[in-house]
Formats: sequence, C-alpha cells, structure tokens
Amino acid sequence: MATTNGRAEILRAARITFARHGFDGASIRDIAQEAGLSLSALYYYFPSKQDALRELIHNAFSWFSERASATVEAIGSDPVERISVLVRFTVRYRSMYRQISRVILRDTERLNADSFSLIRELQKESRNIFAGVVEEGRASGVFAVESAETASRAILSIVNAIPLWFSEDGDMTIDDLEREYTRFSLRLLAHDPDDAELDRLLALPLEDVEDFSGRLDGTAAPIKG
Repeated sequence: MATTNGRAEILRAARITFARHGFDGASIRDIAQEAGLSLSALYYYFPSKQDALRELIHNAFSWFSERASATVEAIGSDPVERISVLVRFTVRYRSMYRQISRVILRDTERLNADSFSLIRELQKESRNIFAGVVEEGRASGVFAVESAETASRAILSIVNAIPLWFSEDGDMTIDDLEREYTRFSLRLLAHDPDDAELDRLLALPLEDVEDFSGRLDGTAAPIKG
C-alpha cells in the first residue's frame, strides 16, 4: 500500500542521488537503491526521474518564497532591516540545505520544457522578493543603485553560490557567513553598516529555516500536472 513515508523516502533518495551524480549521471535504479525500494514501488510515485526532480525543485522554491516573504513582512518598513533579514534567511537556507541547493543550481535546466517553465516562474517569484525590497530602498534614497533588478541579482548570485564551496568542517561557521554576507550585500547597495548597526541587524528575528526539512522530503501534498 502506498504511504506518505514512501514518497518522502524516494524524494530523499532522489535528492542525495542527484547531488552525488547529477541528473544525467543518476538512473531511476540508483534512486530506488538509495531509497531501499523496488523499481515498481518507485514508479508508483514517480513515473520518471524527471518527475522526482521537478517535485524536489518545486518544493524547494515554493517553501523558500513563502518563508522569505514571511521573514520580510514580519519586519517593519525599514529597507535596511528588510534586506538584512532576507539575506540572512537565504544564507542560512543555502548553507543548511546544500544538497538541494546544488541540485537546483546544476540540474534545473535538465527539466523538460513544461516543468522548466513552471520552475522559471517560481525562480522569478523568489527573485522578485529581493528586487521589491531593494526597490523600496532605492526609491526612498536609502540604497544608491540604479537598478533594483540588477542589484538583487548580484546579491543572489553571491549568496546562491554558498553551497558550492561551504563546509561546516571549514574555517567559517554559518553565523560567520550570515555576518559577512549581510555586510557584503549592504555595501553592494551603498550602505556600509558599522559594527554596532550590523550587530543590531543580525539580532532581528528570522523564520525557522529548519522547518524546511519536512517540505524538502515531500510531506507536503504532491504537485499536480
């Protein structure tokens, strides 16, 4: 009998397998072996590895957009505070969930046309959260940038690269990353915080990044279509 745990276990196995071998290098049999399930059990939930990849990436982007928006909206109207919590939240997400982040960075373009179109819209939605906050600061004169879109892409490009190099066994902790990337991002926007201001910004509350683990492994309802 099919179970939610079976679906979650397959998504967990797909995430590990895609991160290890890449989408092209992974087979449906590899995923089944990692999950400890038969091929028939895997096919019950996912007719192809394309379907598993799409659900993994869809879950990741959907959750990120929901929680990033909630993080920003829980803060007041100050653009400096709003972009700071957004950067910090994204740094924690990328550094704590490196496997799925690497899959997104490397394998999104391996999706078929229909799935890729769906994910592109989710990518745009998450990018617009950043662009909207940067535009608030630009319009109010707090951030000295000509294009909120370009500035937000620049911030995202450096933050999204964290899972390509970061290791918890290295010289930097996640708290170190949070501090440095918040400072980098604000300087990119022509706002250079002193240590006291940076400490205050780092003390602002965030959404719980660890809450993503259930969504990541498919305990949420599967996507349709």
